[in-house]
Amino acid sequence: MEKLHAWQPVTFIKGRNNGDLGFMNVSGRIDHFKISFTDLMNSTIDVIYDQTDGLIGYSVWSYRYSTEYGRFDLLSKEMDRSGIQDPNALYFYKVTNSDYIKWFDMNPLINGQTNPELEHHLYLNGNDIIEVLSEYEPRFVKR
Repeated sequence: MEKLHAWQPVTFIKGRNNGDLGFMNVSGRIDHFKISFTDLMNSTIDVIYDQTDGLIGYSVWSYRYSTEYGRFDLLSKEMDRSGIQDPNALYFYKVTNSDYIKWFDMNPLINGQTNPELEHHLYLNGNDIIEVLSEYEPRFVKR
């Protein structure tokens, strides 16, 4: 069963809960993938995946978007919140035993077994869900 692990890579994203995130834009190309959103303080934050030196040569392996209605199953997932460093800062999730990675594992050439560092990152607010498969953690830039 999938498990969600709270992941707080930075503590400058302020809010009471993930409903305080305002997704603004998602853009992707071979050499970068970027998610932009605002927080409770009206700061704009960019989540940037821009490393292409891995096995596949793309900035991310895969990404997908859904609404809260498309992933209602997230409410029933086991959650580990031990990764929260600052209770006043927002956090995201890393998913272990990921069904998304298992789906990707059907590829016999490149998969979670050939690349065990592959991670499933989950970003959500009250309405939107963005999931990313990547071999590395992104940069978080406040502007």
